[in-house]
Amino acid sequence: MTHEIEQPEQDKRPPGPVEDLRRRLTLRRGIDSLKRTDSVQRLHARVQHQIAVSAARAAARRDRRQRREENRDAHENVSLAELRRRASVSGERARVRSQIMQSAEMRAMRVEKVRRTSLFVLVPVLVAFAAWSTAGVHAGLMHLLSVPAGSPMWWAGWALEPALITIVAGIIVVRAVLRSSGGDLDWRATVAEWAALTVSIALNAAGHWPESGTLTAVAALIAHSIGPLGAALTAWLIGIIDDAVASAQPEKRDGEPVPTLAELNVIGGAERAASAPVNGLERPVERPAITQVNPDERTGELSDADYERLLSGTGSEDAPTEPAAIERPERPVSGSVSERQKIVAQLLEKRPDMTGPEIAQALTEAGHPVSVPTAKRDRKAVMGE
Repeated sequence: MTHEIEQPEQDKRPPGPVEDLRRRLTLRRGIDSLKRTDSVQRLHARVQHQIAVSAARAAARRDRRQRREENRDAHENVSLAELRRRASVSGERARVRSQIMQSAEMRAMRVEKVRRTSLFVLVPVLVAFAAWSTAGVHAGLMHLLSVPAGSPMWWAGWALEPALITIVAGIIVVRAVLRSSGGDLDWRATVAEWAALTVSIALNAAGHWPESGTLTAVAALIAHSIGPLGAALTAWLIGIIDDAVASAQPEKRDGEPVPTLAELNVIGGAERAASAPVNGLERPVERPAITQVNPDERTGELSDADYERLLSGTGSEDAPTEPAAIERPERPVSGSVSERQKIVAQLLEKRPDMTGPEIAQALTEAGHPVSVPTAKRDRKAVMGE
């Protein structure tokens, strides 16, 4: 016990400078250790944060890349479906169109179009050359006949060239129409055509015939004859084209017959291509049009003639009307208006505040069954409202 008491006495010595220094150093070491631990923990947390951010960014990049790949795959699938549709439907239609264009009917239409186009283009050219030739023909005619200017014959001379060209143009058009219909003009029409052109050329040359054979005079004669020569050349060219069209054989190719539309059977192929499924989707089945109705399926009171008229789509004044709906029978109202109003007046004298349902019930008990609106109207009539 004495030893235990003596030991604390040694510890109760006052702290000296050495103990104070030791305590401060220990405290400083603790603080430094705490700071180092905190720095390590901060660094660790920062590194973990950077790792987490990097992982999040990598995940975002993967997600964006995956979305881009999905979008690219979807776009390629759409392009592939469109290509398949074009190959199955548009390609089939293009093939059918190509076959139709090479059929005998389309070849005949193109040949006939050549005739129409040649007339549409060359007949105005013929008229233009005739306009140029009109003055030359008039001058030649007046020179040969020595007609004074301003006389009736002088004025009538202006109609000669238009008349000649009208004959030529009329023969050309009539020949084209007849050849398109299986006919033709004989050699007399050709003689008349070239006779009119020859007269036009001769009158032009007569009006400007050179007195000398110099080059200038010959050139002037040719220049004045451009109109009739051009008209003659145009008429000759129209005849060549018309002969080629008439001799064409659109129903044959290299001596072999060209298939017709009925032989090609391209309409069925086009319909099958149009109704083919695209991208796994079935097209809706077209329902056949109703052309007749069985008598057992008819409703109403329509006769056979009425059904035929309705199905044909031709409307008339005597067309049948639809059966009228069954009218709802009105609720019977017993008693005259004056009798009901007398009863209502008596009821209101007893009870002026009676309502419409009460008046209707009272009238029903009195042997005059009415509806509530009728009772309200009778009340208003009696009250003068």
